[in-house]
Formats: sequence, C-alpha cells, structure tokens
Amino acid sequence: MATHRAIVREAGVSGLVRRETPVPGPGEVLLAPEAVSLCGTDIQMLRGLRDDPSPVLGHEGACRVVAVGSGVSRVRPGDRVTVNPTHPGDPSFLLGHNVDGLLQERVLIAAPAVSAGLLVPIGDEPGPAEATLVEPLAVVDYAWECLAPRAGEHLVVIGAGLVGNLAAARARDLFGGTDPEDGLAVTLVHTNPAGRAWSETAWQERGVQHTDLADLAAETEAGTDTATDRAVLVLVATHRDRTVDALELAHRRFGAAVRAFHVIGGVVPEARSAFHPGVDLAGVRAANTGGPRPPHRVVWSDGRGTTTAFTGNRGVTGAALAAAAAELGRRPERYARLLTHRLAPEAGVDVMNRLVAGGRVVDGEVVVRLVIELAAEGTAADGTAEGAEA
Repeated sequence: MATHRAIVREAGVSGLVRRETPVPGPGEVLLAPEAVSLCGTDIQMLRGLRDDPSPVLGHEGACRVVAVGSGVSRVRPGDRVTVNPTHPGDPSFLLGHNVDGLLQERVLIAAPAVSAGLLVPIGDEPGPAEATLVEPLAVVDYAWECLAPRAGEHLVVIGAGLVGNLAAARARDLFGGTDPEDGLAVTLVHTNPAGRAWSETAWQERGVQHTDLADLAAETEAGTDTATDRAVLVLVATHRDRTVDALELAHRRFGAAVRAFHVIGGVVPEARSAFHPGVDLAGVRAANTGGPRPPHRVVWSDGRGTTTAFTGNRGVTGAALAAAAAELGRRPERYARLLTHRLAPEAGVDVMNRLVAGGRVVDGEVVVRLVIELAAEGTAADGTAEGAEA
C-alpha cells in the first residue's frame, strides 16, 4: 500500500501523519504538490474562526501530475499545473476548505474539478516557492479590473499581510507612473508595528506611503478634513472579521471622496456597513466568484448625488492564473522577498503551530508568508518523490 505524508490539523494543532495514497479513478487526477504556502484564511481556520471542514489545508502552489484516471485528456503525467481553488459553479469544491488541500505529498483532484478545467498548466516557471504566489497575484490583478484605477487617484490598501503588500506594489507597477503626484498615489495601512517595520525596511516599495490603522482612526476622531482633490479607492485586505470595521473607518476618514470599495479578503456572512444600507458585502463578493468579466458591481447612492461602487472577488479564471504565473516567471526576484520563510515540512509544521498560538512574529522575525517545501525539486512523471512509500 502506497502512503504519503500529509499535514493534518486537529483542534487547531497541525502535525505530520502518513496517509494512504489514493489511486485516481475515472476522470480523476493525482498530483504531487511542490511547495505550498499558508495564507491568512488558513490561519483563521486553524484558529477556529472559520468552520471549513477540510483536515488538510493549502490552496496556493504548483504541482506535478503523477497519475491520471481513465478518460482524462486535459493533463498527463509530468505536466506542471496550478489548481484553481474555487470552482465557479460548484460550491462543493473549494480546495483546502471543504475538500483536502495541497499540504500533503499527494492530493487527489475529483473528476468534476478536472473536467471544469481547474488544473491550469503553467510550464516550468516560476519556481516552486514563487509559484505559491500565482493565486494571490491573480486575485490582486482582478481587483484592478473591478476598481479601474486612474492616474491622479489615491488607492488606500487596508491590511498589510502578503496580499496587502503585493497589492500596493503591483498598483505602483501598473498605475503609479514615475511621479506619485501624477500617477496613482498608494497608501498601505498597517495593523501592527512589526508588519510596518518589515514593509518599510525589507520590502521597501518605491512610492508607497505607510500609515497605521490606529493613526487613521485618530485622524478620523480628530475630525481631520476629509476633503481631497483625489478620488479615493479602498481595497480591504484584512481578515474577514475586520472587513466591515476597516470599510467603515475608510468611509469616516475619506467620506464622499471614496469612489469605490473592493473586498479582496473574506466577509462574514450577512455583513453590512451601517453607512451603506442595502449593500450586501458578502453577496457582492460572491457575485464575482471565479472572476467574471465584466465584474459585478453594486452602486450605492446617499440620495444627495454621491455614489460609491462596491466590488469584491472570490477566485479568478484559469486564464488569470496562467497570466500571473507568466508574470512571476518573468520577474521572480520582484516577488520572492515576500516569501520570508521557506521550510521543510517538519520545521514548517512547527512555525504553523506557533503562528496560530502566538501571532505573526516568530523568533523575532515577521512571517509575511510561510512556504512549506514538499518536493522542491519537482516530481518525476512516474510518480516517485521523496516521502512516498510503497
């Protein structure tokens, strides 16, 4: 009986266990993940803040196809793919949430996901660790389709984890121009001092301004004039339990200057903003499941001539994932610094558990993104890989 190692969670604590390796049936595909990152949503699940049932987390990474079931023609053994974790039409497939994720040496992808095209070929670049950024980058780039930034506007990114830092940097790349006064101005709003210190010293993004959530709140409480000659776009990249508070703080701070809000992280079901009655934030985000084009928007009016657009997204298309992989392959060094911790499974499990128990700083270092390297050198087409046993 073949077995493989998997990182399995139980009562918020993760550990390495051996599991029986499945044999793909008709329409199914067996993958060997190379490296997998731990995102903020994963940490929420580990902390019990979400009730997603999957015992194996992980939805960001590249994999090698090691075996296919009968009738599979979309991929073949040896292909390198990323998995689109969100099925646009079937809520029963959400990788690492309600079906077993990638934090294991072998993962079986069900026939409906395979036939829906959720296995996206990406070629040999980017490398295993950098490939864990494919899904976050694709999601960030879809946000620009929703927000449609223009030169002379001000993008405020609230939440400075990996996605927030990535969004701020990508916005400057795409829309910033050579002079922030002429291009898109970008402000990254931090929720803790350690994260801000890392962004300002290790990441050092040109043209990105930094502030703290507490400072934004203090400006609001002090009655700082909200008038601005720039339209404001707000991208909310906090954990879902902070989404509404962040959105409302931005509304109080910038008032009618806010042209659009985009929710890039999760939203608590039935979430509403007291300042925008009638706007179903979770519904707005769910309407863009799978990254439709054009994106769905809700336009809210205060009845006095001021309108604000609300968008969000939950997943993207396979084409968007492929485009993100191509960008990462062209400029891996541009993004690699975000991957602060690249560890083998044993050490990775230890850091996972410490993140859950103690927060974002481990041994004095900010964990912007933890990558667990399951098969850093890739996997042969015959299915052999270190850790797999017969």
